[in-house]
Amino acid sequence: MPQLQSVSPRALLALVTLALLLAGLAVASPGWAVETRSGDEVVIGPDEVLDDDLYVTANRVVVDGTIRGDLVAFGQSITVDGTVEGDLIAAGQSVEIGGTVEDDARIAGQTLLLRDGAEVEDDLIAAGYSLENEPDSVVGGTMMYAGYQALLQGTVGEDVNAAANGLELGGDVGGNMDAEVDGEDSGPPPFLFASQADAPTVESGLTLTDSAVVGGNLTYESSTEAQIDPQAQIEGEVARSERAAEEEEEDTYTFADAALDNLRSFVSLVLVGLLLVWLAPDGVRRRAAMVLDRPLASLGWGLLGFVAFPVLGVIILLATVLLAIVFGLLSMGGLVGLIVVLGLLAEAVLVLTFWISTNYLAQIIVSFLAGVLLLETVRPGRGTGRVLPLVIGLILYVILRAIPVLGFIVGLVVVLLGLGALVHWIWRKLRSSPATPPLAG
Repeated sequence: MPQLQSVSPRALLALVTLALLLAGLAVASPGWAVETRSGDEVVIGPDEVLDDDLYVTANRVVVDGTIRGDLVAFGQSITVDGTVEGDLIAAGQSVEIGGTVEDDARIAGQTLLLRDGAEVEDDLIAAGYSLENEPDSVVGGTMMYAGYQALLQGTVGEDVNAAANGLELGGDVGGNMDAEVDGEDSGPPPFLFASQADAPTVESGLTLTDSAVVGGNLTYESSTEAQIDPQAQIEGEVARSERAAEEEEEDTYTFADAALDNLRSFVSLVLVGLLLVWLAPDGVRRRAAMVLDRPLASLGWGLLGFVAFPVLGVIILLATVLLAIVFGLLSMGGLVGLIVVLGLLAEAVLVLTFWISTNYLAQIIVSFLAGVLLLETVRPGRGTGRVLPLVIGLILYVILRAIPVLGFIVGLVVVLLGLGALVHWIWRKLRSSPATPPLAG
């Protein structure tokens, strides 16, 4: 059974960034006023002043004027050279700030740039391929970044928390700096973040140049030693955690540890399986029969399920954002929070359903079928029970899953077969939903 893995700081920062980008859509009062603009190109001229929040979707967004509320922008290229008196929430292929953001900036994209003269008066939260802040740029609060590389040459008033393959500091950090860097050349960047021509080149690992200043402690996790210039100023302590030490601990994984993990997996599956065959014995047997009668169709439905669940999650997310914007435009700000909460609840239910289905239900269904077939082969008539086929099948499944290489293949096939039976059942239920009966006349 797949096990939950610990979330790395990089992944955590990326998730936090995405959550905050979406959360910005939900911050509304009953009197929320917002203006929307869209098109191939949207330009806010230098003499233009908007008193409301501005929501923009366009290939190219340019803000040279003043926005006295929040700016929420989605597009291919986003440039802010004017003033945003509220928050900036932007996502695009490139996001550039050359003006002033008087509150927080939450940005995501391939190339992220704070040019000379840019000022974010509060926190900067970012995720993408490359982040660069030029020497005369200022972030007044905390900087949080997750991505492939970062070149930090400007001023950050408080702490810096970053996770990247390569991180170079040549600027001023007023507080502590906490970084997670890969340290070794990990090859080309992820395909989702193809290198851009205008992105700087940052070597892997952590580098502090002669102009680097850290007002507090420098804490970093890396497989290699940081390259710290002797002229760099670090007011606090320098502490390094070696990632290689963790990998060595993983190498000490013994047979006893593996046996204990398999035992835990078996116990968990048995407990959930017993509950399932007690509550819905016919349902388990019918789903198992579906796998037996139509194995190829079950595999197909399983593959479809792996695609359908993420797609449905994206649809729910887009619908939530769209409805939030629509109700905001209709000056029904009181409903925006409700829409967002319902959308997040729907996402949570979808994720939980997928997790339970792939971690428990699928294995239970196929293991129950295997137990029935094995018992009927050895002693006909014994496969009609509930508990014995389940326990026998799960023992066989856990043993096969413990075999290197073969175990992965078995686990994948079992999940696809069981998930396919579940998805097919859900699809049939949706199609066979009875129509509303006519009113009696």
